[in-house]
Amino acid sequence: MYRKQLEKTFCRKIERELKQFKSRVMKLEKEEIFRAAYRIDNVICIYETLLEMSGNMGEETLEAVTAFPRLLEFLYDRWMKYEDSQMEDIMYCLNGELSKIWSRYKKRRKERTA
Repeated sequence: MYRKQLEKTFCRKIERELKQFKSRVMKLEKEEIFRAAYRIDNVICIYETLLEMSGNMGEETLEAVTAFPRLLEFLYDRWMKYEDSQMEDIMYCLNGELSKIWSRYKKRRKERTA
């Protein structure tokens, strides 16, 4: 029973943090919001992931993270220090797709000249 209540308290805490974060963001100018898009997206992603993870967290972990102030923003700041392969993944995808486009273009061009 205690664990379920703790989980519920944790979920309410991070929901409150997300609402406060969104409220601060909505007070920004349009250009500032646009520049903060990556941060906004990632804070929401962290929130959603924590919600999913909360059902599997131990009591001690739930107690610790429930007591931790501004958890979402702290975790976002920590996330930013991790090595990110997103740009490599994007470049790999783009190179593959551009190669396919070039191959189709080359084939069509050859068919037209034949």
